Amino acid sequence: MMIFLHTPKTGGTTFQFILENSFGIYHCHLGQMGKVVADQRDIAFTRKLFPWLRSIAGQNLVDPPRLALPDPFYMVFMREPVARVFSHYQDTRLRCKINLTFEQMLRSDPVLENIQVKMLAGERNLDKAKKFLERCDFVGLTEKYDLSLHLLEKLTPCKLNLNYHRKLAAKDNAVKKSLEGDSRLVELTKEYNRLDIELYDFAYREIFPKLCAKAGFRPTDKVSSFDKYSSQNKPGFLLHRLYNQTFFRNVCKVYKKRRAREAAAQR
Repeated sequence: MMIFLHTPKTGGTTFQFILENSFGIYHCHLGQMGKVVADQRDIAFTRKLFPWLRSIAGQNLVDPPRLALPDPFYMVFMREPVARVFSHYQDTRLRCKINLTFEQMLRSDPVLENIQVKMLAGERNLDKAKKFLERCDFVGLTEKYDLSLHLLEKLTPCKLNLNYHRKLAAKDNAVKKSLEGDSRLVELTKEYNRLDIELYDFAYREIFPKLCAKAGFRPTDKVSSFDKYSSQNKPGFLLHRLYNQTFFRNVCKVYKKRRAREAAAQR
C-alpha cells in the first residue's frame, strides 16, 4: 500500500493530486477525518469504507510505522525548514487573514516549530525521524520536485500518472521575501527549527543521493517537468473527489460524533 505522510508546505497537495488521479476511488485522503493524529481504529474504519484501498495520504498519518498497514510503501517530501516556515506563514496570512506577526506566530504555532521531525517521529525525536527516513521507500525534496518524481517513477511498485498541475503555488511572494530579507527573523526561525534543519540536511546529503543512485540518477541531474496539465479536471481525480468528499467525508462526521460520545462516557 502506498502511504504518503503529507507535511504542510512541501508540495504535498500537488503530490496528493498525483495519487488521487492515479488511483481514483482506490485512494483515501485521511484528512477527511479532521483529526490531528489518526489511530489504528481510524485505519480499521477507513478500510471498511475502502475495501479496495491501495493508497492513503494525510497530514494525520503521524509516525506512520505505528499504524498496521499491509505491505507499506512509505513516501514523504522534505523541504528546507526556513523556506517551509516562511511559506507556511505567508500562506496563512494570505488565505486565513490572520493578524499575528511572524514572530508571534512562530512562538505560538506548533506547525512552525520542527514540524517535519514531529510528524515523522510523532515527537521531537531526531534519531527516530532519521530512522524512519532510512526505511522510507521514497523521500522527495521540494527543491528538486520533478527529479524526485522521476525517482519515484523508477522506485514505485505501482504505475503512476505523475503529470500534475501546480495549483497552490503562491502568486504573491511579498511576505516571504520580506522575511527572507530580515536576518534576525531568519536566525530566530533557525533557532526554533534546529531539529528540522539537521533532519533536512540528513535527507539532502544521505537519503536522497542513495535513492538517486538506486533509480539511476544523480542529484544534480536536469530532468523534464511533469507539470503538464492546465487544470486538475481529470477523470481519476474527479472520481476520487466524488467518493471522498461526498460519501467518505459525511460518514466520517457520524463516526467522529460517535467516538466523541464514547470518549465523553469514559471520562
